[in-house]
Amino acid sequence: MVWLYAQTGTLNFYTPEHTGCLEASALAGMVSKTIFGGMMVSTAIGLLIFLGAVGKSGQVPLHVWLPDAMEGPTPVSALIHAATMVAAGVFLVARVYPLMAAGAAPVEHGAPITTALTVVTWVGAITAIFAATIAVAQNDIKRILAYSTVSQLGYMMMGLGVGGVAVGMFHLITHAFFKALLFLGSGSVIHGCHEEQDVRKMGGLKKYMPITFVVYAIGMLALAGFPLFFSGFWSKDEILHHASLWSVSKIPFYLGCTGALFTAFYMTRQMGLVFFGSYRGHEENPAHGHSAHSSESAHSHDPHESPAVMTVPLIILAGFAILLGVIGTPAWPWFDAYLNGELAELQIKFSNLAESAGLMGASALIVLTGITVGWVLYGKRQRKTAAEKDVLESAQPAIFKLLENKYFIDEIYEATVIRFNAFAAWLCDFADKWIFGGAVLLVKYFTIGSSWLYRLTDENVVNGGFDAGCGSIRGSGGILSRLHSGRVQTYLRIIGVALVALIIFLIWGRKA
Repeated sequence: MVWLYAQTGTLNFYTPEHTGCLEASALAGMVSKTIFGGMMVSTAIGLLIFLGAVGKSGQVPLHVWLPDAMEGPTPVSALIHAATMVAAGVFLVARVYPLMAAGAAPVEHGAPITTALTVVTWVGAITAIFAATIAVAQNDIKRILAYSTVSQLGYMMMGLGVGGVAVGMFHLITHAFFKALLFLGSGSVIHGCHEEQDVRKMGGLKKYMPITFVVYAIGMLALAGFPLFFSGFWSKDEILHHASLWSVSKIPFYLGCTGALFTAFYMTRQMGLVFFGSYRGHEENPAHGHSAHSSESAHSHDPHESPAVMTVPLIILAGFAILLGVIGTPAWPWFDAYLNGELAELQIKFSNLAESAGLMGASALIVLTGITVGWVLYGKRQRKTAAEKDVLESAQPAIFKLLENKYFIDEIYEATVIRFNAFAAWLCDFADKWIFGGAVLLVKYFTIGSSWLYRLTDENVVNGGFDAGCGSIRGSGGILSRLHSGRVQTYLRIIGVALVALIIFLIWGRKA
């Protein structure tokens, strides 16, 4: 921001006088200047701003804080951590998009190609697949959604990089509604299961919580991108469509498709473990046996549906999770024009729909494959007990362990950044206590010693010498005072003696 201000003299994006930092004249000035390696100043500033967005929106490798932040209450997770706050980094990149795209030649399809947008695309694609694989092996219902949020934020970044502002913002808007629905739905599940968050200890909630099940299923299908009827399909398909047209590389497109497959899989896994099969929450009290008391106790701990104050907002969000897809479908392309400040034409264009029909079919096939595999492993084949091993853990224990431990990224941070921070804190404490504190102590004792020495010198040398000088002057004054007795006879005697002495001196001198 300081660099941007130094280059343009303002941090206002646009002004009536056209002097804003994102105006064409300001961008042209930054494009014309280069730094090391021939990098344009606009690119360097854009990448530095993007670093802030990486931390704010939980992109790899600065994603570790976001799942931990989900430990808060589910309304906070729904509103702040899924819909608004963490999306601020994505919004920032979209807002300064002219800076990111400065100096690029226009292309026929999608976003212009610049170094800054290329970095945004790669970071987003890697984040999308990275977090999606981690979500596959998590057992906390909110942590699964947390890593899903990280993955979807990666999709948004990738959408901005390959397709422009409208593509990324479309997915941001649809994601805000269906992810808020899922987080609030998870809060309803946790409340109905007596504050239990481990999906292994749930099961069969479809019978106990029918309203929560229906709305949660809508949110799950929207997140998974179930074809045609849910908003997530349209926004995610737009990202994949533009990624397939990206001329730099096709790898982000393949990573996005793989991430979509994993998204459909882990959400189906969650649905199967939470809502299907039989309830496994009673296993915490196996000692009760089959007595009447145990039956009554088990019944009192059965899950229950949440009150209307919790389910009504879920129903409203579920409606938006379905209907919001209409704002960005290829058949009704007004959203892009609206964001660019152009006149939006509210007319249906089926030709646009036909152009992307092939990719839509492939995307639908990927999603249906993920849902099918998830249903086979976790829907039809239900775990019997909470302690039973996961299907994937039994098949590939090493890979499952790696994913369950989040690729050990947290441990790597603990061994490097956290340890270095702790060492730096110890070093600062040591320096403060022994170096700076010792220096202050040394100065203190030096000052005390110097003051004692000054006092000794002042009292015994300076004062003594002064007193001795004063005594000598006082004595001399006393002697002279005797000559001034005021008696004329004494003065005459002195004059006579002095005269005799002078005559003797002159006679003696002449003889010599």
